[in-house]
Amino acid sequence: MSALRTTPFAAEHLNRFALRSTVSAVLILGGLLASGLAAAQAAADKTETLDTVVVTGARKSAESAQLIKMRSDQVVDSIVAEDIGKFPDKNVAEILGRVTGVQIQRGNGEAGNVLIRGLGGVVTLLNGREFFSDSGRSLYLADVPATMLQRIDVYKTQEAFLPEGGTAGVIDVRTNRPFDFKGPQLFVNGRLERRDKAEVNNPDLSTMASNRWKTDLGEIGALVGLSYQRGQYHDERAWLGDPESFKNADVVNGNPSIKTDVLGSCCVGRVLDLGDRKRLAGNLALQWKPRADMEFFAEGFATKIDHEYQQSFMVAGVPWWGLNNTVITTKPGTSNLDTIYNTKYEGWGFTSTQAKHDEASNSQFALGGHWDATERLRLSTELAHTSSKIDWVNRILDTGYTPTNTIAKVQDGGGFIDYPGMDLTQASNFRINGGVDVRGRRTGDSTDWRADAVYDLGDGFFKEVSGGLRLAERKAMSINTSMPWTTSFAAVGKSLANYPGIYSVSPATWGDFGVKQYAYADRSWLLGNGEEFRKMLTGSTALTAYDPMTLFDDKESTSAVYGRSKFGFNAFGTPITGVAGLRVVRTEQHLKGNSRDASTGVITPVDIDTARTDALPTLAMKAELTSKLIGRLVWGKAIERPGFGDYNPGQTNTPPGGGVVYGTLAGGNPGLKPTESNNLDAALEWYFARTGSLTGTAFSHKFKNRVITTTADTTINGVPYRVTKPINISDASLHGYELGYRQFYDFLPGWLGGFGLEANFTYMSGTQTNEKGVEGEFLGQSKTSYNLVGLYERDSMYARLAYNWRSKFLAEKPYRSTGRELWVAPLSTLDASLGYNLNKNTTISVDVSNLLNQAYHDYFDQNPAMVRDVRYYDRTIGLSMRWKM
Repeated sequence: MSALRTTPFAAEHLNRFALRSTVSAVLILGGLLASGLAAAQAAADKTETLDTVVVTGARKSAESAQLIKMRSDQVVDSIVAEDIGKFPDKNVAEILGRVTGVQIQRGNGEAGNVLIRGLGGVVTLLNGREFFSDSGRSLYLADVPATMLQRIDVYKTQEAFLPEGGTAGVIDVRTNRPFDFKGPQLFVNGRLERRDKAEVNNPDLSTMASNRWKTDLGEIGALVGLSYQRGQYHDERAWLGDPESFKNADVVNGNPSIKTDVLGSCCVGRVLDLGDRKRLAGNLALQWKPRADMEFFAEGFATKIDHEYQQSFMVAGVPWWGLNNTVITTKPGTSNLDTIYNTKYEGWGFTSTQAKHDEASNSQFALGGHWDATERLRLSTELAHTSSKIDWVNRILDTGYTPTNTIAKVQDGGGFIDYPGMDLTQASNFRINGGVDVRGRRTGDSTDWRADAVYDLGDGFFKEVSGGLRLAERKAMSINTSMPWTTSFAAVGKSLANYPGIYSVSPATWGDFGVKQYAYADRSWLLGNGEEFRKMLTGSTALTAYDPMTLFDDKESTSAVYGRSKFGFNAFGTPITGVAGLRVVRTEQHLKGNSRDASTGVITPVDIDTARTDALPTLAMKAELTSKLIGRLVWGKAIERPGFGDYNPGQTNTPPGGGVVYGTLAGGNPGLKPTESNNLDAALEWYFARTGSLTGTAFSHKFKNRVITTTADTTINGVPYRVTKPINISDASLHGYELGYRQFYDFLPGWLGGFGLEANFTYMSGTQTNEKGVEGEFLGQSKTSYNLVGLYERDSMYARLAYNWRSKFLAEKPYRSTGRELWVAPLSTLDASLGYNLNKNTTISVDVSNLLNQAYHDYFDQNPAMVRDVRYYDRTIGLSMRWKM
């Protein structure tokens, strides 16, 4: 699909949209509009003449976000803080989950990854400057606390002045500056958070102080902010292994005379993701205005994260063998396994604790300013340095057990395992199997400078011309150890009970999936006794040397020149404005890594230089059809560079071990090309009130050279291996449309006037062609998603109820080397907030996330009966007190 074909597209999907979005369509376009829009229009017309009306709280936030969207040249959605530090969410990623077309993915106790229209190619900016985490391309947005935010802008279309690198869009996180306020500001926020599965109370503290002064040197402002968060969390999964067909199962559905093939799995088990994350963040901003036409600033942002966590596996063999004593039942009407049990089966199982410790830091410091050289010419410049690093450790110890009575099931979307008569909380039932100690380091640094000029041309056809230059040098490095799985040390085969202190008992798991608790290696012992653990494994306390085959060390230099022109004219009485732009960027890469000769084992350094030039034109046009109705058409070309690790010419070799019968080879591809995308958006936006709007956008993305990861099986020296590497695919396309609605019902009488609603709906459809030329579903794309946010604000009370839903999506294809598709079932979350202003300075609030305890399900080949796993996350309740001077 080379361009957006609105009419055929709408006709093709109209019926499907009507069926899939009944609830949201009725809410958005039905009763609410029918009952209120006429009255709202009259009230809005009346309100617009009352310039002295003061709007605060959620209404002020909605009004500010609406003005940003309405006045922008691009397709933009914004979220603006109601007041200093006043967000019901903890971090930027959680906030973004309410934006039209944005999906978030949760894990390790918080929302982390952010997708725009199902795409992960997002440029992350901090105050307009590129920001990232360690050797990655984007910032891990959960690292930015919500209390520091002034607003977030989500650009779904590209323009010449925005840094290149995102085919999905750009997320610009804006923090407060002292000149944002009229005078001194001070706020303190304290929050205590209870998590139900972790059964802990977590603190969340933040403060900000700001002031501005008039001096003989001009006006000066200073701001400082601090935030501390601790998050102890409990995520869990009940899973089954890869599906396979077991031939001639003898006793099926209780009848020994039946022989049939049964689709099941060789193993089943649990995973506990347990962790303790401490995050400290600070920001500083200084502003100086020596005179009316000149302003300078210095600002910085830094975070430090200390994260201890574990993945605790329980892996259990399923008694497909010894079938004389095995009874199997299948799901009614299918050959899919339901239950399998054997009371005389000497089976197998093991637990594995992967104890991990990440120490990470991110910082960015910038100097800049602008000068109005004339009434029409503004010059600005900015210099920034960004630094990010992470040091990580992963220590693994496995323990095995031998059951004689096994029951396994597929239950409630997950894997069930139980051992009647066997107590898995007793360390005496376990023996030590093996272990490994690995560590690594990733770093990222960049220095970038830009200079811009904007010239006002007046009231002719061309309104404004602007241009600029950006020079940047980015470095990214990653290296780690590759200790082979170790099973030859003295403790192997001995009872775990012989090593007090080295083990503990897991917390109780949620739901009914059989075994509730089990003994495993203790995370605190593994992380706190590194030398002793290494001596136990290898006889030496020495650290393992870094593996040169894991190294990538990339220096990327970019030079971008860009320009744009704003123009305007009337077409049959309709004002038309537009922006035409071009960004030309030269990218030079110097890649260092290592390569190993498979036959001799000789390692040779690899040093590769590449260069390319990309021209990225953009055109945005806006028609003011009426004073309240705006139409837009935006077209542009974007690129997304592969991740630095994707270029790595080396391969990490992990031999079989730890219960895994195949080895893995994972590496990069220095020949990768950037993904190219031609994007087209067409929008119609009706702003019927100061805090009321109804908007719709149709969009199309046409991709070339999209990067995907492939996995294939091979044999090396008689040992089976799975080889994983990234490749470019020829083409992919994604198209769809978005609807958004926002309104406060001020026209309703009395207390009813405190209600408001934000609702949005997104439909997407796409395909991509794999490396074999076969067209299939677009990875990671939910065809439909929506948000419903009910708001209430009146007098001293405010409340919010937010529901988010997305339809199923294809997560992996092929899944490992099975050739199957892995799908994720529809996901939904419900969050709630309730607050009360005790006085003009003090507010208390209660926030609840994951109110419905929603589960994450995934399965194979669009068949929910072919289960992979079910996951559950903490439900959290936070009690906050906020004081503002």
